[in-house]
Amino acid sequence: MEKAKTIQKFLTIAFITSLTNIILAQNLEQQNKDIKIFFDDSAARYVLENPEKALNIERDSIWHSFEGYRITLVWHEKSSVPVTWEVWERGLNKFLYQDTSLIKKSLTLADSLKSKVNREQNTIVQHISSYSYEKTKINAFIYFVAFTYPYAFCVDTNKIGIDITGDEWNFDTDCILNTTIHEIYHVGFKLSSPDYDKYIAIDPTNQETFIRFNYAIMQSEGMATFVAYKALNLFPSDYRHPDYELLENDSTVKKAIDQVNSLTEMATTMPIDTLLQECWKLGVEERAYYVAGSYMARIIEEKHGTEFLAALVKEGSINFVKEYNLLAPNDYKLVLIEL
Repeated sequence: MEKAKTIQKFLTIAFITSLTNIILAQNLEQQNKDIKIFFDDSAARYVLENPEKALNIERDSIWHSFEGYRITLVWHEKSSVPVTWEVWERGLNKFLYQDTSLIKKSLTLADSLKSKVNREQNTIVQHISSYSYEKTKINAFIYFVAFTYPYAFCVDTNKIGIDITGDEWNFDTDCILNTTIHEIYHVGFKLSSPDYDKYIAIDPTNQETFIRFNYAIMQSEGMATFVAYKALNLFPSDYRHPDYELLENDSTVKKAIDQVNSLTEMATTMPIDTLLQECWKLGVEERAYYVAGSYMARIIEEKHGTEFLAALVKEGSINFVKEYNLLAPNDYKLVLIEL
């Protein structure tokens, strides 16, 4: 009798444990439905498997028939960066005539990255979701390309391009995965921020829209950089983005903040064409938006926590700057102009 009771008790515990695991799994699955990640490596694969045709015969048809290259052209247009074929020709010549082993290594890298993301999708989703104030439904489409000028970008709200042949990756899947998290976060930011459609999606045309753009793009790039930086704990890599070295250095953080402040102050005197050139040079090429914005995110999270930081996306970049300025010493504050 006692034995029967013991068996019954054991079966009850087992049933409850099993039921609990099912419920947890269902809850996790439901959460993960908010962010879905899709991969398309057809563009990169075709070019890498047909490098001679890509170089000498089919360049134009490739760039207009594969979605990965179509969105690269969109990036060039939106960024006002002329399309040249220097990177394309140099890369293909290198892979064709200098080191043919790079073709196989790049294809293997694409396969490895897709497999890893499929295995780790729950971890990726949970991390990005922790920095999303609302459960915004996100479908992120990631396109692998080869031999492009931008090595990673996000356009058309949810289309992400990754050049798997870029020297930045060192054939390290975790390094690419970290940058992919940065780009996926942009998709959620675009859907959540009240500033995106007003001040980022449309080029600024006057003093007021430039000032608001300056704050909004800093929050966007800063948050994406910070979220990816925090993912280094999940996917550590021997190869880290240079932005992280800048973020961990007080002097380069101060320089970035000063550069953003100079852009704000320039807006009161300079014509819009000059401002756009300066913000590309200082904010993007010299990384001021990425470093200053991610430092601000770090300071706010350290004081108020992740949930508070995530909520600021919905409130807009002006409140992001205000909350940071409440915590920053005077020489690290952002110049705030409210129009």
